[in-house]
Amino acid sequence: MEPTASRAELSLAKVTEGSIEATLNASGQVMPEYEFLITSPIHGKIEQVIRHAGESVQAGQSILQLNKEETLTNYHKMLDEQAANHNREAQLELNLERSVSELNTQYTIKQMHIQGLETALEHERALLKIGGSTDEKVKQANLNLEISQLELQQLKKQIKNQQKLMQSDRKGLGYQISIQQKNIAAYGKKLNEAEVHSPAKGIVTWVNSKIGAEVGEGAELARVADLSSYKIEGKITDAYAGQLKNGTEVIARIEDQELRGVISNIQPEVEGGMVKFFVSLKKNNHPLLRSNLKVELYVVTSIKHKVLRIKNGAAFTGAEQQQVFVMKDGEALARTIKVGISNFESIEVRSGLKAGEEVIISEIKNLNNVKKITIKD
Repeated sequence: MEPTASRAELSLAKVTEGSIEATLNASGQVMPEYEFLITSPIHGKIEQVIRHAGESVQAGQSILQLNKEETLTNYHKMLDEQAANHNREAQLELNLERSVSELNTQYTIKQMHIQGLETALEHERALLKIGGSTDEKVKQANLNLEISQLELQQLKKQIKNQQKLMQSDRKGLGYQISIQQKNIAAYGKKLNEAEVHSPAKGIVTWVNSKIGAEVGEGAELARVADLSSYKIEGKITDAYAGQLKNGTEVIARIEDQELRGVISNIQPEVEGGMVKFFVSLKKNNHPLLRSNLKVELYVVTSIKHKVLRIKNGAAFTGAEQQQVFVMKDGEALARTIKVGISNFESIEVRSGLKAGEEVIISEIKNLNNVKKITIKD
């Protein structure tokens, strides 16, 4: 007797012409595309944990509070030092004014003294002409004038040198004040950041929740994942490692929907016989994406166009040549076909079938030697 089957119990598919992609199966897990690492801005102790791991957080919301007593002490110390610098600056200005004023007074006196010596010299020369003086007195008067003129030049140089020296001291102190002001501003910012805030909307993936623990400046305090965009961490057996390349297209299936992306990074090490890679999605903010969601991944290794193809099903064993049943006039006739590349959705038909023919793609057991099946509606 010929075997029979109910059409309602069978999965059927038609042979069509089109493109088909060869894929490799992999597993994946959705994760936030960006994760922010928050470090301690100061040296202090953890005083209060406001948001714990797993909790949602908005941009600017507090995650934890640090004790800022030590930083505050240093801040006040720097303010006192800056006040002392400004006081030194004021004293320097006063000293400069006093020193220059004194030298200018000496310079004026010296000019007046020279004027007296010039008059005395002229007087001695006049007396010499009438025999009331001697050459010796004239020479002495001239010498006294020259000495005073040299002293005046020296005093003038001294005034300039004193001004340059004082200006240099003032400039150096100005640099010191400027540097100190920047340090004060930096410490002020650290004090404001002692209450650690989230840089973006997301979820706290980790936080140092040890109250009272001492942390140094730059120590890790928390991590916040940005939930506005996602990527996928994929894993595939190391047997296919040679076929992975950056830029290779990948298909992710989530609730019967396909999201496409490309491999953006491949980890060099092998762990437990698996190679890890990361997929950058074209629609990284798709509403189906959820952090830690498990997904099926298919790495596209090649693509063929204008080939015969049929929907993948349990009837296909993976062998290059196999038997299938083709529908014709209420019967399913056995036929040997050859298949080529395949993916989770379709299989390439290399020979044995024509476009438009309908094939049973569900599994039919114990019919290896059967050539025909009667189909009942």
